[in-house]
Amino acid sequence: MTASENKIYLPESQLPRNWYNMVAELPFDVPRPLHPVEDRRVEIEDYDWLWPLECLRIELQEGRYRTDPWIEIPEFIADVYRRYRPSPLVRARSLERHLGTPAEIYYKREDLNPAGSHKFNTALVQAYYAAREENSETHSMVTDTGAGQWGAALAMACETLGLGCDVFMIRKSYEEKPYRRYLMGMAGADVYSSPSRLTKTGREILKDDPENSGSLGIGMSEAIEFVKEDRGRRLALGCMSYYAVLHQSIIGLETKLQLEQIDRSPSLMIGCVGGGSNFTGFIAPFVPEKVGGSPIEFRAIEPESIPTLSRGEYRYDWADFSELTPRILMYTLGHRFVPPPVHSGGLRYHGKTPVLSALVKNDVVGTRTFGQSEVFDAGRLFLKTEGVLAAPESAHAVLGAIDAAKDASRTGQKQVIVFCLSGHGYLDLQGFSDVLDLDSSD
Repeated sequence: MTASENKIYLPESQLPRNWYNMVAELPFDVPRPLHPVEDRRVEIEDYDWLWPLECLRIELQEGRYRTDPWIEIPEFIADVYRRYRPSPLVRARSLERHLGTPAEIYYKREDLNPAGSHKFNTALVQAYYAAREENSETHSMVTDTGAGQWGAALAMACETLGLGCDVFMIRKSYEEKPYRRYLMGMAGADVYSSPSRLTKTGREILKDDPENSGSLGIGMSEAIEFVKEDRGRRLALGCMSYYAVLHQSIIGLETKLQLEQIDRSPSLMIGCVGGGSNFTGFIAPFVPEKVGGSPIEFRAIEPESIPTLSRGEYRYDWADFSELTPRILMYTLGHRFVPPPVHSGGLRYHGKTPVLSALVKNDVVGTRTFGQSEVFDAGRLFLKTEGVLAAPESAHAVLGAIDAAKDASRTGQKQVIVFCLSGHGYLDLQGFSDVLDLDSSD
C-alpha cells in the first residue's frame, strides 16, 4: 500500500479487537459525574433504572474502565461491525488539486454503514448491553435525536437486537427532515416531535412557547421521563457519554493503522463536534502522542452560533433541560440554552462530553467556529471535487480541512491533514437547498 493510492483499505482480519479507553492513560483526571441534586458523586444505584448497567459502569469509570486502556469488543459486536468495517481512508486528491495546496488531505469515511453515520458504532453496543443484561426486563430503548442520524442508528441497532425504539426528535428537524424520520419508522422506531405532549417537560414548554423549535436538552429530558414510566425501557445517548466516545475509538484505531500502511503521520486531525463523540473517538489513539510531545494538532469544529467549546463556561452542568441527569464537568452554554434553528441539527447541543472538555481545558485540543453559509459552500465544493455529499454537520470538518489546506498554501508547509467524514448528507438536501438557494430561478 502506498500514498499514491486514493483509497486505503484494511482487510477484515485487521478489524481492531479492542476499543481504546483513553481515560486510563490521560495524565489528568476526567472527574466523575455529580448527583443532580446532592453534593456527592453519582453511584451506580442512582441510575441503574435509566442506563444499561455496562454503559453506566463505563460512564462512572468503574473497575477496569478506570485502569485498563484496552477493552475487548464482544464477538457479537465484531461480527456486525464486519458488515461495514473497516471503513476506507480516502485521499482527497481532487480537492487538493482544486485548492492548489501542498498539503495532503485524507478523510475517514463513516458514512457507508447502514445508518449513514458514525452513530451506529455505539448504538449497536448500547442496544447489545441492554438486550443481554442479566435479569433484564428491557424491551425498548429511548433516546433524543437532532438531525436524525442518531435516531436512525439506534432504530437499526434495536432492530438487530430485537428491541423496540422510541425517539424524541427535535421539532425543527422533525418537520424539515422527514426522510430521516421515515428511515427510523422503516426500521421499526416510533418517532415523536420534541417538545411533545407525551411528557410533563414537553407540555410545560409548549404551554409557555407553542412554537418552540426544540433542543437536544429538551429531547433528552423527555426521553428520561419516558424511561421512568416503564421498567422495561432504557436510555441511549449518542454523543454526551464517555461510553459513546469509547466505542467510537474504533474510528481512530482504524485510521492509525491505515496511516501507518502508507507511512504517514498526521499533522492535523479535524472533526465536527456536537456532543463530541465522533471527533474524540477519531483522535483518541493519537492523544498519547500529543501528550508525549508530538507536534500533532487536533481541531474541533463547531457552529459559530453554538460556540460551546470556544465561548462556553467550563463548569458542572446538567446534560438535559429538566435537570434529571447527573451534573458533569464540561464546557457548556447552559442546560436551558435553546439553540438557533440551524440546519446542522446534530450540532445543536449546549454542552460537550466531559473527556473532550478536559482535552480542551488542558490544551490538547484546539477549536474553530464557522458560519452556516460557508459550511454549506464547503459541502458543495466537496461534492463537486470528491463526489461525496457530506452531512451539514460533517461539512464543518470539510471546511476545517479546506481552511487548513489554504494555510498550508500560504506557508508552503507540506502538512498531512486528516478529517472524519462522520456522515452523508443525502437526506439533508432540503437544508442545502434552503441555504444555497438551489430553487432560485436566477
